[in-house]
Amino acid sequence: MLSKTIHIRIALFCLIGLIASLTSSAQSSIGPPRIQCIAVDSTGASATVTWAIPSDTNNTFISYEINSSTTGAGYTVGPPVAPDNVSSTVVTGINANASLIYFFGKTTTTQGDSTGDTVKSIYLSVTNSGTGVAILQWNAMHAPALAGFNGWYKIYREYPQYVWKLLDSTKALTYNDTITICSATLEYKIVTDNFVAGCQSVSNIAGGPFKNITVPNSPVMDTVSVTPGNNVEISWYPSTSSDVVGYYVYEWLNNSWQIIDTVKGINSIYFNYIGSTPNNGSEKFCVAAFDSCTNLSPLSPPQNTIFLQNFPDKCAQTDSLSWNAFIDLLGSIGKYNVYESVNGKPFTVLGSTNNTGYTQTGLNKIETLCYYIQVVDKSNPSITAASNIICYQTTLPPPPKFSYLQSATVINNYGSCTATQNQVNWYVDTGAGIETFEIYRADSAKGANASVGTVNAASGKVFYSFVDPTANPNMESYVYKVYSKDSCNFITDSTNIGQTIFLTAVGNSTGQNVINWNGYANWQQGVANYTIYRNEDCGAFTAINTFTGSLAGPYSYTDDVSAIITGQGVFGYYIKAIENPSTSPAYPFVDTSISNIALAYQDPRLYIPNAFNPNGINKIFMPVGVFENIQNYDFTIYDRWGQMIFETTNDTQGWNGTYDGHKVEEGVYIYRIQYTSSKGEYFNQRGWVMMLK
Repeated sequence: MLSKTIHIRIALFCLIGLIASLTSSAQSSIGPPRIQCIAVDSTGASATVTWAIPSDTNNTFISYEINSSTTGAGYTVGPPVAPDNVSSTVVTGINANASLIYFFGKTTTTQGDSTGDTVKSIYLSVTNSGTGVAILQWNAMHAPALAGFNGWYKIYREYPQYVWKLLDSTKALTYNDTITICSATLEYKIVTDNFVAGCQSVSNIAGGPFKNITVPNSPVMDTVSVTPGNNVEISWYPSTSSDVVGYYVYEWLNNSWQIIDTVKGINSIYFNYIGSTPNNGSEKFCVAAFDSCTNLSPLSPPQNTIFLQNFPDKCAQTDSLSWNAFIDLLGSIGKYNVYESVNGKPFTVLGSTNNTGYTQTGLNKIETLCYYIQVVDKSNPSITAASNIICYQTTLPPPPKFSYLQSATVINNYGSCTATQNQVNWYVDTGAGIETFEIYRADSAKGANASVGTVNAASGKVFYSFVDPTANPNMESYVYKVYSKDSCNFITDSTNIGQTIFLTAVGNSTGQNVINWNGYANWQQGVANYTIYRNEDCGAFTAINTFTGSLAGPYSYTDDVSAIITGQGVFGYYIKAIENPSTSPAYPFVDTSISNIALAYQDPRLYIPNAFNPNGINKIFMPVGVFENIQNYDFTIYDRWGQMIFETTNDTQGWNGTYDGHKVEEGVYIYRIQYTSSKGEYFNQRGWVMMLK
């Protein structure tokens, strides 16, 4: 019974629901107008509202009605719109420029009213940021999006006046417009398309005065390179800002960036600076872009020229090059090439380095050398920059055109018959770059040279001399040579040799003096003659003979002095050599060379009588001598028993035949004479004498 009751109740419920459904369908067969587009007019005072026409059954349609509100409440009822196939109307009396407007549609039928969803107009606000950007904001018309709207908002801008152009599209509800117009009043509107209804929604128009204050992007420097004409080529990459119309070129001068020129055109990326002075130092440059509104970009990172200097060392025969590092290549520095030109010939690569210095060695010739440096980009070797060009004239001092040793001679003290020192005399070119002269001496023509002194050169001076403090001209002959040295202490020239004359003299027992000497060497044309000078007991010298210089040496001469029986037996000699005149080149002098003084000694010669008579003519017994320059004299007499009966040390005193005051007997007596000669030889002579009465 319970189950049957439930089934009856369910059937009744379904019947009641079916009747209610049929009743409702008959009462609201027409739906509301579904708004699809709202197009605000240019003044904002009205808007065209477009909707989708609802289906109409049973001929119950009376009218459509579009209601509006600025707040979403208190709607203003729009006028009726009919017939039922009308799909749009203009709603007036609104102020869509002040705020968004809310709309909804209603359909009135004989069976009642049908109301649609609320749809908002697109309200656009435009804010001037003060930074050259217009900030646009707007609202969505409905959430979810209206059927037929693809989500894209079109942004239109009016510029110039009355000319609307599509600026951009976005799915966002905001948009920033960076102003590229220098100064203008700009208006904007937002437009959407409904591809189902085939209509557009249009926002109010909003805008205001704007100014382009956006600075362009900075250009990027390429290279700065010095040209052979000492100009600077400055190049850069263009700015990525499309509104750039030119570039300012700057140079760092007086501790600030100063404009040196203007280059017009966005793609003008090169400037040849003819006012540069790259030989005075490294110069720094940069560039900035400017647009049509005179907005200026930040300065590019600077670049500096390569400034090349050199530091020659003429003594080391080197030239050291130094330069500043190059900066801001797009890649990195691969290397520095050093270019050289010799005596105006084309430049060639001298060497490469990763450093900022390079030294050239072996500069031992006089020539003109020019250099410049080229920096090469590591990643792109075609990117290069060059330094200034510098030139250097190698300054090797010129060697003398002539250097001639005039003479090597002995300085004698004629008063004491001795030689003191050797003197060297020479003649040089005044135009030579000579700083000092170094005098070398050897003990023979083939002996080892050793420096014995230096003499400083003087401007304009051609004749020089040097006295050798260490030579002993009484011992041997010396060979001299003079070397010319420049300021680097390099030997640039040398003279001929000069060999002093060394003279020896020996006296013999036959009354002759034998002298020998070496020939003088080396005059250009040799020796004209040798003159022999002699004195006695260090008196005045006189010439005694002359020999031609063409005779083969060594030279010897025997001087017979046996006829000279007075004096002390000391004979002095020296030789004077006279130069043959020079021919090629012809020097303006004929020089001489003097030898040392050589002494020859003749031994004393005593004549002793063998008898005397104290009462006769020869009353005194004593030796009679020649060259009696004797010392340590001792004269004694002995009788035949060996008793000394007389003695004297006075060579002018003799024996008178007495002893102890009494005359001695006639007969034979013994004598002894002892003495030292003038040259230091000891003599001891014995004999007998007959005393007569």
